[in-house]
Amino acid sequence: MTGTWIRVAGVLLLLVMISLSGCVEVPKGSTDATGQAGNSGDTRGGTGPGATATQAPVTGFLTPATPFPAETTPFQTMSWTRFPDESPVHVEYVALYYTVVAFRNTRTAYSYNLVYAPLVIDICIKPNMTTRTIWYEDRLGKTTERTETITTISPNAWFEVTVRDSSSGNIVAKEGFARLYSVDTAKSLVIRSPGNYLIEFTGNDITAEIQIRVQRAENQTGASLRTLSCRP
Repeated sequence: MTGTWIRVAGVLLLLVMISLSGCVEVPKGSTDATGQAGNSGDTRGGTGPGATATQAPVTGFLTPATPFPAETTPFQTMSWTRFPDESPVHVEYVALYYTVVAFRNTRTAYSYNLVYAPLVIDICIKPNMTTRTIWYEDRLGKTTERTETITTISPNAWFEVTVRDSSSGNIVAKEGFARLYSVDTAKSLVIRSPGNYLIEFTGNDITAEIQIRVQRAENQTGASLRTLSCRP
């Protein structure tokens, strides 16, 4: 009888050991687990920590056009009436245009017939920088000289976006960077009235990330909005 109980106890002990062995957790990162470590449903792109995927350009919803001749620019500008700002209303948008382009005294233009206003042009500007080293005396009359490295915006850096009435050439709105404008690197221009417009971009010594968006509507074509670098 004693031998029978010993055998029963041995069987129970064996069963307990088998059940415990099935509960051992596979260490994180081990390739012994089903599938390889790091593939647990995370499908985001990138080649390492902090990597940002390059966003594809959107260019198919505007018509390339010839920039307006600078020498025949009408003297009368701003032929539109500014209305008071309306109360904020949530508006869904689609992208008509998105690109990142370096300007080197270059000029491009697009035409667009705006039906579903508003049209918003968002721009993130990255100017070229210049670095120079200056020297100065530590104190007036002292012979000790010190040097300092200074980095500033290139004096040749500037940018401008101009929206014109396509028929008359009159300027409807303008925005830019440097020269007559501030050096804020995040810019926006809003067109609130339907119409046929010529949109011009020009500049030098800068790289601009540009997105043009319009209100989403039933018959409005467009692409998904991109996230701009200066507007997280």
